[in-house]
Amino acid sequence: MNKAKAFSFQLDHDDTAATLRSPSSITIFTLLVALFIGARLWGLTASCLWFDEIFSVHAARHDWSRLLGFVAADIIHPPLFYALLKIWSGLGGESLLWLRLLPALTSIAVIFPFFLLFRELHLGATEIKLALLLMAVNGYLIKYAQEVRMYSLLLFFAVCSLWLFIRFFKAQASSKKQFLVLSAINLLLVYTHYYGWLVITAEVAFLVLWGRDKLPDFLMVVAVVLLCFSPWVYTVTLAAEPDKGLAQNIGWVARPRLADVVQFFALLNAPFYFRRSSNEYVYARWGLLAGLLVFGLPLLMLLWKIVRQRGQEGGQRFNAPRCLLLLSFLPLTLAFLASWVLPHSVWGTRHLIIVAVPYLLLAAISLNRLRPQWLRISVLMLLGSWLLLAGSGQLLRPGDNYIWCAWGHLSQQMIQHQPNAPPATKVYAFEEIIAYHLWFALEDVEGGKFKVGLIKGAPGLREDPAYFLPRAFSDIAVQHLSALNENHIWIAFRDTDFYELGPPFKALKDRGYEVREVLQVKAGGQRAFLVELAHH
Repeated sequence: MNKAKAFSFQLDHDDTAATLRSPSSITIFTLLVALFIGARLWGLTASCLWFDEIFSVHAARHDWSRLLGFVAADIIHPPLFYALLKIWSGLGGESLLWLRLLPALTSIAVIFPFFLLFRELHLGATEIKLALLLMAVNGYLIKYAQEVRMYSLLLFFAVCSLWLFIRFFKAQASSKKQFLVLSAINLLLVYTHYYGWLVITAEVAFLVLWGRDKLPDFLMVVAVVLLCFSPWVYTVTLAAEPDKGLAQNIGWVARPRLADVVQFFALLNAPFYFRRSSNEYVYARWGLLAGLLVFGLPLLMLLWKIVRQRGQEGGQRFNAPRCLLLLSFLPLTLAFLASWVLPHSVWGTRHLIIVAVPYLLLAAISLNRLRPQWLRISVLMLLGSWLLLAGSGQLLRPGDNYIWCAWGHLSQQMIQHQPNAPPATKVYAFEEIIAYHLWFALEDVEGGKFKVGLIKGAPGLREDPAYFLPRAFSDIAVQHLSALNENHIWIAFRDTDFYELGPPFKALKDRGYEVREVLQVKAGGQRAFLVELAHH
């Protein structure tokens, strides 16, 4: 097949390179990049580290000889992000700002492969501006740019992989350099998150449809990545605990339904807004309607054009919209199907960040090519109004005091209340999420004055199965309520109010404990309590 002809895009746009060099375009791009950066740095330290972020820091605190084993025992994430975080914290410490800068800067760095991908796809100047705007204000991307987790790194390598893959596809002949660079980036991608394999699978499907002559070379790339990834598979196998599989990690994840797919696209469409805690709406209800009008309608019309062109051309011709359609929806479809076929669901909206850039590029194309002209202008005006309202709401949004931040505040109050506490004073929690936050807050207290424990079997208390103590971690002793025998303890729990006759106090009173001191913080519609107890 003649590659020059096969790579015809049929785009009706101006000379892109000349347009991008114009003073007005340079100004617009500068403003969009500034918006992109500002949105990710705004409120970067507004909240403390939460459970998953604490795990990231905890993993990075291990020395190099133990880090891989600790992460492997967790099973569900490869080690690259934790290794980079260890280097990062070694350079600048563990202040909240410094830790959060790593994902934020990684997210900002996505701009570079994004521009390179756009160049390879030969998109128009208007489309790239729209796409950059949609990325800059996207609440879903902003959220994961501010979490000390691997998701912004996953996004970065996914976009790098797509850019290099399109270059590989367009090349008249594959070079050794292309082979090595694409293999290296895809290896970094899968060592960041297992969902990286869905990106590689989509690339294989791409070549099956439009570049079978390139397929053997790319399968060699896949073989190299598999070979280099096999040591990690072996490490995880060695670290696996007997009778403890993935059920603890993802057994609580529900199998996705159509509503979950709708929810994901509602998140992907929403400007600025993102959910900070489970007490908040996943997405604004009116935002779902706005998303259907602003994104759904143009995408459906673009899809109809693609279907008509496919019928006219016999489905053999490649172009940017078809490429982006495949890269946006195939990984999502595979994740959906795998969640029904595998023993446990692997569905997670945060993991699907791999499709965010192809989807938003596709959305920008559909908006720019919407016809008739009056409809295009109307939808763009609706989009502008939505951005203005959502941006204003974000600026005016009050800072929240989240329940997970309360344990750090209460720990400091407890230390001040009992400055001469005897060594190894026990602080018991009834939920693993609370125990882990308390351990993190008290770990650096001098002399090991406070030791965190976890009590199981307390009647009337339930905990969220999505949060559990790390495997290969024994600093928090786990025991049954019946084994509690200390004369003086602190207990930590959350409730809507203090009920001395309710759980867990009734069970503790029956064991001879009485309340000495109550410390509490109101947060997130609940109250967090640290209560001092002693035997009669």
